[in-house]
Amino acid sequence: MFDVVDGLMTMKMDVYRQSERQDPNTGAMLREFSYIKTIDCYARGIISQNGGKGNDRQKFSNKYSNDQYIEVRTSDRLTARDKVKNIRDVNGKPIWYELNYPNDTDTVFDVAGTTPIADPFGNVVGYNSSLERAENQQIGI
Repeated sequence: MFDVVDGLMTMKMDVYRQSERQDPNTGAMLREFSYIKTIDCYARGIISQNGGKGNDRQKFSNKYSNDQYIEVRTSDRLTARDKVKNIRDVNGKPIWYELNYPNDTDTVFDVAGTTPIADPFGNVVGYNSSLERAENQQIGI
């Protein structure tokens, strides 16, 4: 990766990766998430004026939903098997967090998709990933 590109990633986030194991008694597949590493990133909310995926949207119907979408730029490729948590600024302060759940805990995001960023010569220099707020805000459940 180029030093110039790395210099643009002034934030940090924690990445958790999914693994599966089979319950020996029931045969059910169990998903578990383990902390992988902390990576440099640049994150921003997605703002939309067309009613599509916007930064924040709360909906009340048969089921309450709190949709939130962000975009992150990283040197490492994220996959759909990853969850992201603890996105923080250059000073280590959390940027996205859940109010009163139970005490301003960091928001957990699912990776919706990742696309490479190429330089003019066709070399991949980073990745843009779309993240959406996970319905379950506890990793590992």
